[in-house]
Amino acid sequence: MKFSDYIDSHHVFTTPSLLEAMDSAAAAEEQLRRAVRSGAVERVRRGLLVSNRGRFEDAPVDQFEVVAALDAGAVVSYHSALEAYGVAHNAGFVCRFRSDVVRTGFDFRGVAYRPCGPVGNARSRAMRLPTGTYLATTREQTVVDCLGRPALAGGVEEAVRSLTAFVYLDVEELAGLAAEAGPSMASRVGWVLSEKRDEWHVGEESLSLLEGRLGSGPYRLGPASAGSAGWVARWKLVLPEEGKEVESWITRS
Repeated sequence: MKFSDYIDSHHVFTTPSLLEAMDSAAAAEEQLRRAVRSGAVERVRRGLLVSNRGRFEDAPVDQFEVVAALDAGAVVSYHSALEAYGVAHNAGFVCRFRSDVVRTGFDFRGVAYRPCGPVGNARSRAMRLPTGTYLATTREQTVVDCLGRPALAGGVEEAVRSLTAFVYLDVEELAGLAAEAGPSMASRVGWVLSEKRDEWHVGEESLSLLEGRLGSGPYRLGPASAGSAGWVARWKLVLPEEGKEVESWITRS
């Protein structure tokens, strides 16, 4: 393939994928250097590039396209997963993703790309872009993630407002994930499921499962620095604000 044809048809790409497609790697490397100098190609980070040529001139770069090009096995997570599902309460400027190969973060066009650990056993699903697909945590995994590390989801209020905006999810799967994660997560997820019982059609068996995983408690919805303004007795859960205030964060259908 000709170098010009490649950058006309690939928006975000890696240096190895470019060179693999070229008839002459040496010639392509020289053409790439010239393209970067002229602005036809822009470096995102070492080994990752964006074409600004032809139909890509002045085109926005989707953050999830960047992640997928960098590591096809990366999984968009936390607040970025909420954005991927269209339920984030506020816009984010940090793209968080799990990756087994990317260790360091980088910034590009106003977005901070931050790996947040290995993929591990995080549950994920394929999400579609006009240019292809990428991976994001499942709705249920996203709820557990955001309640477990709300700082990576924009804070406790942002996490609650966003994840309760899901129209539906697999309640049994979510309850199972929470039960496996330990008593603190059982408490947090149990409280959310109780609050969304009608909208998400939560059965008493799921709530009983989580209640049975509770230890002596107490547990916190947020970090200790968030304070102790409210209390949910059934879930032995300390709320960071008064009960009515926290309830106002819950998205109702």
